[in-house]
Amino acid sequence: MYHVFLADDEPWALMTLKNMIEWSDYGFAVSGEAEDGEQALARINRTAPDLIISDIRMPGMDGLALLQTIRDSGLRAEVLLVSGYTDFEYARKALQFGCAGYLVKPVEEKELTEYLVKIKQRLDENKAAGEGKAGGDKQEEGYQSEKLQVQAMVKYIQEHYAQALTLQVLSGEFKMSESYISSLIKKRTGKGFSEHLMEIRIRKAQEYLRTTNDSIETIAERVGYPDYFYFTKVYKKATGISPAAYRRQL
Repeated sequence: MYHVFLADDEPWALMTLKNMIEWSDYGFAVSGEAEDGEQALARINRTAPDLIISDIRMPGMDGLALLQTIRDSGLRAEVLLVSGYTDFEYARKALQFGCAGYLVKPVEEKELTEYLVKIKQRLDENKAAGEGKAGGDKQEEGYQSEKLQVQAMVKYIQEHYAQALTLQVLSGEFKMSESYISSLIKKRTGKGFSEHLMEIRIRKAQEYLRTTNDSIETIAERVGYPDYFYFTKVYKKATGISPAAYRRQL
């Protein structure tokens, strides 16, 4: 099954495209989506999809800039661009950057599926050619891929620590099993996911306690603990003193 990433700044268009067909019938699965170009680029770099279907006109980074950036980075994903504009200049530039096709809104099911059949055939051919490489090359590629994956996960945790972050959330974001993600994080940090997340939150809480006059309840919410009493309990268990006591020592 090949992975598809969808990008469109219009939520209704994104939903329509996602539900237009039974993707698995054509050998694909929708594994990610975004509503602006910069968000799309960050998620694409983490998940490395096989096919990207992107609107051309998006805030932050338009579809052409997204395509060019993807190509410059060396990502060899297939790309279909979608637009409500029939301007030939857009199509010409898209083809110059190695776009597999250009769809005009509203996207028609027949045209989309015709592209999917052709793209799957190319992906199958590339996969077969890749399987002919030497085993040593594959092993090195696998090591580098795992290294990039765990780096992306640790970075994601550092950026989203204040949210309701769980292994299930990471599994959905990176399209990997929870047990595999847990093992990668432990290999990289030496700690389990929950302990690693807690340490990040406690460090940020201490930073806020030192540098702001915000209430402890406010700080607790800012670092991902909406329950003040639970935060106090976790903080004291991790540091040996309460947040209030820590602040009084400063």
